Amino acid sequence: MSTPLYILQSEYWVRINLALEYCIKEVLIDVLHNVHNDTSYTGLPTCPKQLYQIFVQCKQNKKHELNKVLKKEQWEILCPQNGSTNPEDWDITLLIAVLRSVVGLQPAGGWKIKSLQPNDQSIGAFLFLIRNLRNELMHGSINAVSNLQAFKQLRSRMENILLGLKYKNMQMFYDLESCPLDKHVLVISRMVTNLDQEVDLLRNEASDNSNAIKNIEQTNQWIKTYLKQLSSAKADKTDVEDLAKSMNMKADKDEIDDLAKSMNSRLNTKANKDEIDKLSNKVDQLSMESKSVNDTTKTHWNLPEPVSIFFGRESLIESIHLKLQQNQAIALSEMGGVGKTQTAAKFVQIHKDEYQKIFWISAVRLKRSLKEILCAFRCKQLIADEPSMETLTFIFLSKICEGSKGSLVVLDDVTDVTKDVTLFIRNVKEKISLLLTSQLRDWEDYGLIQIAVPCFHEQESIGFLQNELTTASHQEISILANRLQSLPLALHQAICYIKKHKVPLHKYIEQFEACRESVLGMKINSFTEYDKTLLTVWDMAFAKIRVESKNALLILGMMAFMDNRRINKKTFSYFDKVDEFELNEIISLLGQYSLVNERNDCLEIHSLVQKVIRYRIEQKQFVEDECPLTLLEGVLLKIDVSIKDLVINCDYEDLWYIHVFRLIMSGALNAINFDAYLVLDIAAGRMEMENLYLLAELFVQVLLKQYRLSRDVKTFDMLLCCHRRFIYVSSQLGLLNVNEIFSFEKEFSSELEENSVEVYQWKLTQAELYNIHGRMLLFSDVVQNLYNELVKKKGFDDIKLRLARFFTVSDVEALLNSVDTNNLSDTDFLMYYHAKCSLYIKKGCFDLAEQVMKNWKEHLHRKRFSRLWHFNFTKKNCFLLYKKGDYNEALLACDEFKQDFFIDAHDLITEALILIKLGKFDDAEVLLDDFNQRNNGIIIRIISYLKFRKHDFEAVVKLLSDAEDERLSNLLFLVNEYAKLHRQLENNKSREIVERCLQMKKIVNELFQVELDSIHI
Repeated sequence: MSTPLYILQSEYWVRINLALEYCIKEVLIDVLHNVHNDTSYTGLPTCPKQLYQIFVQCKQNKKHELNKVLKKEQWEILCPQNGSTNPEDWDITLLIAVLRSVVGLQPAGGWKIKSLQPNDQSIGAFLFLIRNLRNELMHGSINAVSNLQAFKQLRSRMENILLGLKYKNMQMFYDLESCPLDKHVLVISRMVTNLDQEVDLLRNEASDNSNAIKNIEQTNQWIKTYLKQLSSAKADKTDVEDLAKSMNMKADKDEIDDLAKSMNSRLNTKANKDEIDKLSNKVDQLSMESKSVNDTTKTHWNLPEPVSIFFGRESLIESIHLKLQQNQAIALSEMGGVGKTQTAAKFVQIHKDEYQKIFWISAVRLKRSLKEILCAFRCKQLIADEPSMETLTFIFLSKICEGSKGSLVVLDDVTDVTKDVTLFIRNVKEKISLLLTSQLRDWEDYGLIQIAVPCFHEQESIGFLQNELTTASHQEISILANRLQSLPLALHQAICYIKKHKVPLHKYIEQFEACRESVLGMKINSFTEYDKTLLTVWDMAFAKIRVESKNALLILGMMAFMDNRRINKKTFSYFDKVDEFELNEIISLLGQYSLVNERNDCLEIHSLVQKVIRYRIEQKQFVEDECPLTLLEGVLLKIDVSIKDLVINCDYEDLWYIHVFRLIMSGALNAINFDAYLVLDIAAGRMEMENLYLLAELFVQVLLKQYRLSRDVKTFDMLLCCHRRFIYVSSQLGLLNVNEIFSFEKEFSSELEENSVEVYQWKLTQAELYNIHGRMLLFSDVVQNLYNELVKKKGFDDIKLRLARFFTVSDVEALLNSVDTNNLSDTDFLMYYHAKCSLYIKKGCFDLAEQVMKNWKEHLHRKRFSRLWHFNFTKKNCFLLYKKGDYNEALLACDEFKQDFFIDAHDLITEALILIKLGKFDDAEVLLDDFNQRNNGIIIRIISYLKFRKHDFEAVVKLLSDAEDERLSNLLFLVNEYAKLHRQLENNKSREIVERCLQMKKIVNELFQVELDSIHI
């Protein structure tokens, strides 16, 4: 059965409107701000607050043209209550209205013309075309995009508009023609909302818009059906069985099989409209039944424990409540220690009954938290293997928060505004209530109302202390409030101390003054006055803990170097000095001083507590005879040993990796006693390339110092591993100087003469880098020596498999024949498939390569492998499609692995080669432009070719001259010769010069083509 017509029509319409939403909207914003510095008009400022002031003035001027065309809802978008307007929140209609009425752009003849004048290429003319195209799509029937021909005609019109307005991201536009639409479900869902709003606007107009309204409603219904298809397309039979079990459904096997078959038929788009509607209703029914269970068992997620000591903030909490009721998103901001998180927790405690669902999410683990939420609310079957942030957010909003106007998200402790955080904030605040806490500021730019959480006023501090310390005198309380600078965290700590030890307040003040005198005498640049106040308060607590339990102080000191938000209790089960009973006693003791909180079997410690503890440890003033840092290394070493059994399945301890990373980044380690390379493997498996670079660099620095002192073999082997990883990742980030290889080799020449597998590994990485940088004599020498030494040797199979890609077919076959496939590990087998596939691609045997890819894929699904291996498979499949000539399919595959993974130089090269084959030379050049100066010989070859096509000889000569690539010397000579002929041609167009010029151009092009075809990623 062919694909149903309504699915094709929906998809055509969706793809065109995605181009409107992404590309047309983006280019209109560029026009709004006049990013191209066009002298024919003046753009509007980019500052959201300045924009707001401009539109307030327009609104107040009753004669302004905008007052004649805009509705109340549109004015609310231009002049929001937070005093900050963001063009990203405008739709195309509003953008054109502003460009027309405020910026003053218009086509020749004005906006009342029915058609453009011939040859009108003004910006106003393109705005006129955008307006007409948008209205045609929005008000017309979906049948207007009923087939591929109509779709391509509309795309062609849109392409001309974008090119005319100098749109900078044409590749995005081209990608939307065939990219997977499940990556854009959030935007597609917004289309439904936009269509509903369009209907409301048309109904309010005096003219008869019944046909347009009918068309829009029909379109909206079709898009909703199509959206259901997208959002449910991930389910399979296993998912259905899991869903039935999770809801204790008594579904029999036949019903589950029928449902699974229906879902599979949806995946193959072989279901008719009735079948899809029936399936959608079934999924909705399951979802409703799931919700009925959820509503009685778990309506909130991860809420903090009730706040035990809290005072005041009534007006602040009431302000939060009022603004959330007005559908405003809020950011609580200010320095650490003022009580932002506690205020948010108290608000939730007071008003939680007003919300159907509340989700407390730590911003630093946002993506993982969303996955956990989806599993907790029984939506696991909708999650793909590696879902994008956009997909997770869409499922969260549409499935879990569906129909829950009273849902609230508390996004706690936003320390960095990443792409994922920005996407989440932007989409959540449009659908449900959002409350955010952060030490960062300027949240108005993200459309949030910013509320600064201040320290207590003096009277609030006094009231807080009086409320908790009822027997103390007013004078003593006033003195303590003054000494603690009304800092809520310091007041809280003091109350905990006084209550636990039943200390008279005047005695506490005396102890504080004595301790404070020594703290104030210290010159610590990184400590503020507030920090010193906290240091004083906590020093007093540390002194008492030292007496009560030395092990408690040691554990607290270990926690100072760990991730402060999620410290797994089982980490301390590797600490020999305490058993499970004592550990629970210690956690209770630290909780009494309010230094540690326990939640969901994880411990939390304030970052400021960590800061002062680390300082005291550095000054050797925390414990007398044992260093918590040394103990922590021992704990991590034992965890290291315990998880080696899990490595084969890539089942790593997440928290162990996080703790090691924070430990290294703190600069606390002077030596490394655990498996550093395993930590790097975990980082690489998560595709955290920036973290991998920082870790590898620090490991190398520490291990270099360690080896220069000890000169032991084990340390040197680990140094080789880390250095090999460091030069690889730094080359991919464009941060490596080849001289670093020479300096390392020079210092450790005697050690490198030893034959060990790690030295082979390092030599191979060294060769790979020589290849990238075009140092071909060095590269050939290293790989040939490795080949001669290994081809007749048993073992070293993983090195042989990596080495194979550098040789001709016969040499590759010899290497593969020397590999013992009976003794390969699971991960080595993946490398074998990689090498075998590369061999068949080199031989042009694409059918055999595809068979290897099939076996490779099956192997990947047998066991749990890290994302890195799936990533390598996708990249190789992309390259196979490229070599077969399936360039459009290759570009789609390239787009697939760009969605969720770190993109390195190899990936950019692959995409650039595909774009060149598709004739998209400008796009290829833009793609590689950032790597222009990164001394990558392969990239320089590609960019040189692209510059040569544009006759930018000066740029080509500079690129080829600066490159270290020895193979480019012939090209440099020929380009110079052609440039001379081309200059002669400008003054002398004789037949002889023309023929010589054409002949030389052909030679240079052929030589470039040979270079490009020789590239093998």
